[in-house]
Amino acid sequence: MAPPEESAPEVREPARPVRRPLIAPIIAGGVLVFGCVVVGIVDPRGGPTICPFKLATGLDCPGCGGTRAAHDLMRGNLVGALDHNVLAVLAFPFILWGVFTWLTGAFGGPKLRTWSPSTRWTAVAVLVLLVFWVVRNLSYPPFHWLGSGT
Repeated sequence: MAPPEESAPEVREPARPVRRPLIAPIIAGGVLVFGCVVVGIVDPRGGPTICPFKLATGLDCPGCGGTRAAHDLMRGNLVGALDHNVLAVLAFPFILWGVFTWLTGAFGGPKLRTWSPSTRWTAVAVLVLLVFWVVRNLSYPPFHWLGSGT
């Protein structure tokens, strides 16, 4: 009696994610617009301090005032936004584009071009962030306006 023939195990290719080239950017944009509308409607002033660094030290971190700056931007108050956090206002376009490209990919859309900074630019950005962190906590002119106002 001949031994039973062994069949080769069936090899399955991993399932590829479903690509939705048109709907994904629309969904990603909708999520961002919804977030911006919420930030524009809900006034963060007068709420509790949520920054752990500010709670522990009483000093502003580089992000302090960012939510209030976003709120003022959504209300069309550029001067008010700059008063809360000038660095956040400058960074918002890059942050929004990064979130949009990430959400588009997460929803199965096309890979969109995004900015990948070189090591040198990353070092410059970290240095600017650290200098901003120190300078915004100085309480004398001309630096006192860089504080978050809380």
